Amino acid sequence: MSNQTLISTAEFERIYEKWNRKVYQYALSKTSSTYIAEETVQRVFIKLWNNIFQKNVHVEIEAQLFCIARTTLLDIVKEERKRQDLLHIKVETDQVPTPSELYRLKELNERYEDIVSRMPESRRKVFMMSRFENLTYKEIAERLSITPKTVENHIALALKVLKKMFVFIIHLFFLK
Repeated sequence: MSNQTLISTAEFERIYEKWNRKVYQYALSKTSSTYIAEETVQRVFIKLWNNIFQKNVHVEIEAQLFCIARTTLLDIVKEERKRQDLLHIKVETDQVPTPSELYRLKELNERYEDIVSRMPESRRKVFMMSRFENLTYKEIAERLSITPKTVENHIALALKVLKKMFVFIIHLFFLK
């Protein structure tokens, strides 16, 4: 099924009904986690909706779904690893995080995600490829058809903004 023109909400619901279990099974087969599979389905269909209605992408639905599913699943797995790493660091130091510390970490993570989401699209894309896909500047440059120097500039600007915000947040939350 090609989406040559914008589709209706009802058509999107039919797509969801047809494909949500397959996306769920795909994610479940890769991770054995119902949580990650459910989260993957939710994010995949949000991204598909955005592709169809906001970007007017003209690609077969099945191809889009599984491309989105693969990258979304990788993102979620990386997020979970980071979360687990943070929890392990706390456990290894024999300190059980207090509710206040967990709240602060959650707030910090939400602010980080907010900062990244507000970056210009090209900068955010470069930053995410660097930090979450662990691609080199050269690999990013090749994928995006830009120079490695442009990649370097995007990363430097992204880190500059993040550093300013984190210094402020650390003072606000941890140095009271």
